[in-house]
Amino acid sequence: MNYSLLAVSSSYDIILLLSVMIMFGLYIGRIAEKYRIPNVTGYLFVGILFGLILEFFYQGDLLDTFLFITKFCLGFIALSIGLELNFKKLWKRRNEVLIVTVIQAFSAFIFTSLGLFVFGMDLHIALLLGTVAIATEPGPILFLTKRYKTKGDLTDTLVPLHGVEDALAIVLFGVALSYAVAIDSGVSLQFLDILHGPIYELLFSVLIGVAIGVILSTIIKKLDYRDVDKDMVVFVSAFVAIMIAISLANRGFYFFDVHVHLSPVLLPMVVGVTFANLSSKLAKSETEHMLDLFSPPILIAFFTIVGAEMIMLIFADLDTIVWGMFLLYASVYIVFRIFGKMFGTYFGGYLAKSSKNLRKYLGFCLLPQAQAAIGLVMYARLQLGDSPQTNLLILIVVAGTLIYELLGPLGLRHSFIRCQEVDEHGACIVKYSK
Repeated sequence: MNYSLLAVSSSYDIILLLSVMIMFGLYIGRIAEKYRIPNVTGYLFVGILFGLILEFFYQGDLLDTFLFITKFCLGFIALSIGLELNFKKLWKRRNEVLIVTVIQAFSAFIFTSLGLFVFGMDLHIALLLGTVAIATEPGPILFLTKRYKTKGDLTDTLVPLHGVEDALAIVLFGVALSYAVAIDSGVSLQFLDILHGPIYELLFSVLIGVAIGVILSTIIKKLDYRDVDKDMVVFVSAFVAIMIAISLANRGFYFFDVHVHLSPVLLPMVVGVTFANLSSKLAKSETEHMLDLFSPPILIAFFTIVGAEMIMLIFADLDTIVWGMFLLYASVYIVFRIFGKMFGTYFGGYLAKSSKNLRKYLGFCLLPQAQAAIGLVMYARLQLGDSPQTNLLILIVVAGTLIYELLGPLGLRHSFIRCQEVDEHGACIVKYSK
């Protein structure tokens, strides 16, 4: 019997559902904080609960709509992180950020790929999952650094790390995907042919992001701060920039008959970085203030929908699951990625002569993984075709995401406390300079 709860064709039903999820997420998140659990974990729990309810009422058709909403939210989060990147601060820590980022990324890639291959997965699929293991979800990091108002070495290393990490993930994923497609189709590819896709993606994501950021900073620069409508102009300009960046990133374009797939994380992040470093402190502060007023419902919507998405993705491929293989590979993916991140950040921090606390606890901050990783494997399925093997890819990453998103915020909070950037109650520890 069909227990359909909503008329899926109605946009108003989706708005109603989203509103209820945000409201439940808000209050469950507040309850979670009373027990010293990050509110992000509460939001995800609400999303998982709603995902189960929607599956019970046969609302799986909502998945495409949810994926569209989370892409918008992810772009908003990426641009907000870009606004936090100051080149003057970054330049002082350039060696540390670069060394730690590169080593932890390659460590996660190597350990995950090798672990899956040793346990029997085909090499080209293991390499593909290894590149997905690099990706870290920026949402919990942005949310908790703003929530706790963290300041210190950990935050200064953690925030700029995403730009370099995303660039590495793009290149390695593009190469691994081209190799996987070649293996599946039996066509041999030259190395330069394999590099075309990721290089185009990286190059055009940066160029388009810079262009949008320059236009936005020019508009804000010309703003008269005595204008009574200045807040409206700032907000609308920033909002339009986000919408354009997200739209271009998720649709791509053709360049000499080659379809260029842009990065939904890197492009809006570059917009934020460009704007933050070309604008005055006042303009940057005003823009951040207006976006911060708008961000709470966006962030709550993102985490609750991600929770629901994960459940719905699992149910969508439930009939194709070979449980023994799925549980084995999902466990290997989860454990080896964690080990790769932890080992890579510690070893990278050691080579970069980072503080002992940074070496020990940065890895805990890089566990969250959600929409960016899911987006990569969905794109991989589009290129490789729908098959039990590609469905298994998605299920492994979704299972990993479920664990990482629930435990990741706890790891972030633990790291901030251990590095003395917040206290046990989540209050910022103010550090005075001598």
